Amino acid sequence: MKKSENIPSYKIAQIKNAAVEKDFEFYRFEYFVSDIDHLKHPHRHDHFAIFFVTRGTGHHVIDFQDYELKPQRLFLIAPGQVHAWKSFEGVRGFVILFTKEFFSLTLQYQELRAYLFFNTAYQHTFLDLDKDIAAHLQHTFKNIEEEHIHHHSYSQNIIRSYINILLFELTRIYEQSIPIVKEKDSVNQLLRDFEALVNKNFRTLHSVNDYAKLLHITANYLNTICKKRKDKSAGELIRDRMMLEAKRLLTHSDSTIAQIAYDLNFEDNSYFGRFFKKYSGLTPAAFRSEIKKETLTHW
Repeated sequence: MKKSENIPSYKIAQIKNAAVEKDFEFYRFEYFVSDIDHLKHPHRHDHFAIFFVTRGTGHHVIDFQDYELKPQRLFLIAPGQVHAWKSFEGVRGFVILFTKEFFSLTLQYQELRAYLFFNTAYQHTFLDLDKDIAAHLQHTFKNIEEEHIHHHSYSQNIIRSYINILLFELTRIYEQSIPIVKEKDSVNQLLRDFEALVNKNFRTLHSVNDYAKLLHITANYLNTICKKRKDKSAGELIRDRMMLEAKRLLTHSDSTIAQIAYDLNFEDNSYFGRFFKKYSGLTPAAFRSEIKKETLTHW
């Protein structure tokens, strides 16, 4: 069986067709949106991205949700999220792209998905900033831009430090604006570890026992903390991640349903069909047909 042709994934250098590989890039938004026809189709990145809109309007589609571009809105995109740029009108602002490897060289490195806005389990990918905070953050973006332009011997370390400051400031804003449980105790750390493992292994590991063993806990305890903090069982969270990827592939790739079933490691096409219909109410073919109708209507 041929492996499914996945949604395109771009490195930083491929965003603006640069000649050399990069692990960091900075753009003014107005330059970024020029000549990016390939990014108007659904795609992934292998890097983290921060998009800060200071002027203008438009639309940005992220994992089946349409988000408006508007002043003082900041988007945070993690590797693997599927998105597409839909429209722009007079957009101004800043764009920062960086890999895990670039950021990890800082002395204050922590796992980037530990930042809640880069943890796709929370399904909240933007922040609306008030005027004073937006003005304050603009100074940080401009400082990063200045260091990026100068390219002196200390610039890379200074840029990492500014990004570190930016992420901590965004964490503070995020925790104040989004109604979530603060992630400080060992149970929440365990839940984060579980979600990270699911995101990495959902194609090959499907049972709660598999993940409980990796976390060195019992399956019953894993289910208990998931129900308490996420209002879903561990098995439901695993299935949700499988369903999200199935929907991504059905929507954004030309792969056959059989190829998608193979890509997601199902035993056969019919089992995938039963699984998908059980948790979506539609067969894979019907879901793809409905999505195509919506695309023709709204795009």
